[in-house]
Amino acid sequence: MQNVRKNIFNLLLSQIEKRERFFKETVETLRKRKRFLIYDFGLCTEVAERIARDGHEVYYFVPWQDAFPEMRKAVIGEGLVKRIKYFWDYVDKVDYICFFDTHTHDIAEYLRKKGYKVFAPFKAELLELDRIKGREVQKIVGLPTQKTQVIKGLDALKKYLQKVSDKWIKLNTFRGTIETWHHRNFDVSEAQFLEKLGYDLGPKRNDVEFLIEDSIEGVEPGFDGMVVDGNYLSSCMYGYEAKGAGYIGRIVPYKKLPQPLKEVNDKLSIAFQKTKARTFFSTEVRITKEGKGYLIDPTIRLPMPVPGAIELEIYENIVNAIINACEGKITNLRPLARYGAGVALESEWAENNWLNVDFPPKLRRWIKFRMACQLNGKYYAVPGFSSVCSVIAIGNSIEEVVRLVKERVKMVSGRELDTDAGGLDLVIEEIKKGKKYGINF
Repeated sequence: MQNVRKNIFNLLLSQIEKRERFFKETVETLRKRKRFLIYDFGLCTEVAERIARDGHEVYYFVPWQDAFPEMRKAVIGEGLVKRIKYFWDYVDKVDYICFFDTHTHDIAEYLRKKGYKVFAPFKAELLELDRIKGREVQKIVGLPTQKTQVIKGLDALKKYLQKVSDKWIKLNTFRGTIETWHHRNFDVSEAQFLEKLGYDLGPKRNDVEFLIEDSIEGVEPGFDGMVVDGNYLSSCMYGYEAKGAGYIGRIVPYKKLPQPLKEVNDKLSIAFQKTKARTFFSTEVRITKEGKGYLIDPTIRLPMPVPGAIELEIYENIVNAIINACEGKITNLRPLARYGAGVALESEWAENNWLNVDFPPKLRRWIKFRMACQLNGKYYAVPGFSSVCSVIAIGNSIEEVVRLVKERVKMVSGRELDTDAGGLDLVIEEIKKGKKYGINF
């Protein structure tokens, strides 16, 4: 009888201890749980999902209001994260407010001045959006700067392009009207681009300013990381991208970043310090045989689609890094692997139609959507954007990550969805070329 009583007593004691541990763990979890409000334009749903996956409460907003609102904008993110309709209803209900894209410095600055803890590019976004001013900043901080010319008006641009070849044409702010465009010769430009551009610009065609730049012979790696008040985190990624074809990145301690890339970052740090930017940051740098690094384009936001997708998964504590950045603190990142790779999948059908994207559930972590939602258990790309999703992998060798991406891409399907991962082979060739320029990978 005594043994029975002892066993009952021990059982009750064990149950009490389990409940105490559960209570303590629950309290600790609630203490660590933070509330986030994300203001986005529809391309960064996955970072919201990644934050929520760590147990935090996330409210996700995309502007949808218009004189004649369309439903598609109001459903971006639905089923993936907690989608909200009105941003300002939540600013006083959260711990942190995040802007992972650009064109928001006025809102972000206002909130910061009011005492809110904000993750955003702030006014540093102008380094990307005002390309003319960005080149001036390059000169001021002492970076190598490519030959540039500003031409006002499309008619003047046409006259100039009739006389030259092999130029790069850029337009401030309005990426939806024109992305960086390579002018090879006038016959091709006139037939394929200039006439349509004139139609798109309409009566503003001769008011806009174009930035014209020379080509630079070399290789083009880039940095992908985070900057907090002018300081860079302990680990970072650098890699090569074949536009629209694929990306391969390598994780290194920041101090071991290839010198031409590090020089660009270090000299731009004063701009980030003055603007108190707390943001993801990426570069594309053209490196010559002489070892000079020419900044081609800075990205003062989450680098989408592929590099940003990899960053969300290759660092174990990426969410803590975002939290600490909101507080003005630097995080010692913990990489889970040495390499990351991915390809962006596109579909012309998705430009004007809903697109169901099908894949095995086990792949969810490795598929990062852009403008998307989940309805009735199915994933859909929201009409309006041909870039549907990225398929990524992380691992400890280039061969491993390329193999995994190619295997995973075969398991993704959707109408007119381009699932060719052969572009990664082009990236590998660029990596080999980079070694001749002193960029070890």
